[in-house]
Amino acid sequence: MLHKLIRDRHLTLPPFDQAPSGVNQNFPNDFSPVPNRNYNIQQSTNIGSFFHRKRSSQIVAGAHGNKAHRTFRWLPWIIGKVSCVPLAGADILTGRMSGCWLVIFRFQGVDYAGHIGTDTAPDTPASLQAKAAWRNAVNTQQIQPIAAFNPVGPNLPATNMLNIRGEAPEFYGAFEQSGQVYTVVLTAPGYGGTARRIARVVQMQTTQDVTDF
Repeated sequence: MLHKLIRDRHLTLPPFDQAPSGVNQNFPNDFSPVPNRNYNIQQSTNIGSFFHRKRSSQIVAGAHGNKAHRTFRWLPWIIGKVSCVPLAGADILTGRMSGCWLVIFRFQGVDYAGHIGTDTAPDTPASLQAKAAWRNAVNTQQIQPIAAFNPVGPNLPATNMLNIRGEAPEFYGAFEQSGQVYTVVLTAPGYGGTARRIARVVQMQTTQDVTDF
């Protein structure tokens, strides 16, 4: 999926499924494994006027019928929980990001991509719950941390390097099954709605574990 996110192409976003899944007693407390929520990037078409034509793709629910590389999985942000999905399989997208850490961890021999669902403020009950869930699972060796990154953290290039062009930016995190991670920068053009422009996809560095809580 990630190689289809071509700089300055346009996307139309769907209402991504953010609903939490049911409690899974096999996982550590406040971990929330979710089933695969498949979406795909449709073939691009021309939009705009003849003299201001752009390429745009619709994102729709479900796996792509013919081209697997257009399919990705959506990992919801669940406040107060560590949402997760197996790393193996189609690329994973999650967001929008405002400071949550994304992680890769091993649980019972399976590698997972995770989103530590802190609130927009660092010390709310939900933020503290999500942080405690992660730290307790690591400290009690229920999980093995493999990699962690903050998609909007200090490793992200400066704003003037992100091709934002004065538009309102949105940040998403992405995982490949190889373990490589990315920050996906989209912008909302002036006409708004669900249309977005792909500003930049940034390959990110990781640490073995979360470093700020």
